[in-house]
Amino acid sequence: MKVLLASSSLLAIHPLRFLLESNHDLVGVITMPDAPQGRGRTMMENEFAIESQVCGLKVFKPTNSDELLDVLTETSVDLVVTIAYGRLIRPRELSMPKHGWLNIHFSLLPRWRGAAPAQRAIEAGDSKSGVTVFRLDEGLDTGPIYAQAEYVLRGDEDSSTLLTELSQLSVQPLKRALEMISEGNEPVTQSTIGVTHAPKLSKAEGRIDWNLEASIIERKIRACSPWPIAWTELEGQRISIIKAKFNDEVLQPGHIVMDERLIVGCGESSLEIVTLKPEGKREMSATEWLRGARLSPDAQFE
Repeated sequence: MKVLLASSSLLAIHPLRFLLESNHDLVGVITMPDAPQGRGRTMMENEFAIESQVCGLKVFKPTNSDELLDVLTETSVDLVVTIAYGRLIRPRELSMPKHGWLNIHFSLLPRWRGAAPAQRAIEAGDSKSGVTVFRLDEGLDTGPIYAQAEYVLRGDEDSSTLLTELSQLSVQPLKRALEMISEGNEPVTQSTIGVTHAPKLSKAEGRIDWNLEASIIERKIRACSPWPIAWTELEGQRISIIKAKFNDEVLQPGHIVMDERLIVGCGESSLEIVTLKPEGKREMSATEWLRGARLSPDAQFE
């Protein structure tokens, strides 16, 4: 079976390597065009494009729907597998490959349809996550399901860790989906029961409300790492909170206690801040920050 892999993220590396080693013909990859990056706004390829070239694959970078159609026509592929590609696939594009498009989605659909399923699972305190491989249709992650693989959450993952784990896990259901297609088996219609949505996180959502329970804030911090990063303010300065853990002390929300550690009161219990990043400075331990911060005894996060 002739296959294209569409992605703009290194999360696709495990599926890429699997496809290269499989008995399918991976004819190339589709990715987003080069984009300006860094302070100099230099046009650069994404990391997935670079890695694909290292693997000797042809890299297509369509800038619009017509160019994407040209790629599908030129390659005459039977199937496109997509994972974190970054572009909406239109009906005509979906219909061109013989077996359509497969999407690798980082949740157990129909839970967490949308752009940030892993992040929302952490934020909600879910006990499990997983990977779903389904056939793309015109809806938002509504297509019929070929295969799923479950991942039990430990409760300490941040978004980066979880996405890496799910990327590795994705090979299992992808392999099963390709087997089903080869055997002529159809996917199962997705349930309409238990649907939840996972919109992309915003920078504004990263602001910490210290009136919330410590458990809710701790999950937000992990969900927002590495982007958009949870944050708070102290005397008008933004402080990014990278990592925190539970503490039993009962304090007023936002109130800071310093005893070689940085303890902050929440609506219920408190949190010990482990790692943070002051505005305009590098990431550091809370202990290191306290040594130079010169906080007043009544200091409080806003």
